[in-house]
Amino acid sequence: MGFRMRKSINLGGGFKINLSKSGIGYSWGVPGYRITKTAKGATRRTYSIPGTGISYVDETGHNSHNHANNNGTRTRTNQYADPSGYIQTPGYDQVRNIEIADIEQLKTAEADNITATIEKTMRFNKWGTILLWCGLLGFAQWYFFVLPIIGIVLKVVAHKTGVVDLDYSFDDEKADEYNRRIGAWLVLSEGDREWQVIQEASVSNTKVNAGAGRNIKRVVCRIEKGTPYYIRTNVETIQLKLQKELLLFLPDKVFIIRKKKVGAVNYSDVVIRTSQVKFVETGRVPKDAQVVDSTWQYVNKNGTPDRRYSNNRQLPICLYGIVTITSPNGINVEMQFSNIQKTQDFEALAR
Repeated sequence: MGFRMRKSINLGGGFKINLSKSGIGYSWGVPGYRITKTAKGATRRTYSIPGTGISYVDETGHNSHNHANNNGTRTRTNQYADPSGYIQTPGYDQVRNIEIADIEQLKTAEADNITATIEKTMRFNKWGTILLWCGLLGFAQWYFFVLPIIGIVLKVVAHKTGVVDLDYSFDDEKADEYNRRIGAWLVLSEGDREWQVIQEASVSNTKVNAGAGRNIKRVVCRIEKGTPYYIRTNVETIQLKLQKELLLFLPDKVFIIRKKKVGAVNYSDVVIRTSQVKFVETGRVPKDAQVVDSTWQYVNKNGTPDRRYSNNRQLPICLYGIVTITSPNGINVEMQFSNIQKTQDFEALAR
């Protein structure tokens, strides 16, 4: 029989995560009850009477490290290799969205309590905002004066009582590894410009595409240190603010937040690769970009400008860094960075 507990106002939770050479252990609980999943896969339930020192421990099971692949969770090839992501568009051979999968695919069993608690807190905050606006806009009826008060209460609950506490402990090796990882992302954030690539198109007629064989659509993204309001932790964290999602990097997990849905992927399942690309820049050239060549908007095969176009402008070719983040269950992110040296430093530090 499963143990279930409901909380009406106290949305938050105290989660403890221990990282060591033997693996990752999780525990969660309230006074009188704590459930622990050890690094070896066992589940331990501790029942106690607070203040008495009396407790009862029940430990069951030793699951294999591959249990996540056999629990019925759906898996799929990431979008990067999925031909169904292509869209036919006039002027290009194929257009493909580069995007993260549905949040329901990005779940891990051991993080279910954490993600569910965060989602609940975000819902309280959302409804608090809605009720505040209803009160501000609908002042004609008496009951609209009550709505802002309820909204304020909900937002206070979300921002105070509903905060999820994540308490990490490390051995020395794991602490050094995580500190290097945080430092690597901070180095990468020091560049002038960062973009998320959200769409790509292969181009066969390179003559009218400045000689490029791939056309992309990109938006500005940001790398920041810190956590959202609904998480409090004893370690430094990195937030990757994308167009549709927020990626939060923690020692054991990458949380994916899209609107009011939260997914979590084991960091060990995340693959981060770096590379570089010569990019024909049609916008403002970032101040730290390395310009390696130039071309024409309309170019002949021999590199000379096509004289048939009177408005044929010369374009710089910049050497940009590329970072891709993927996972087997659907994380698929591609980013460009204007500072190629920072990208190379990131690669060295993140190893």
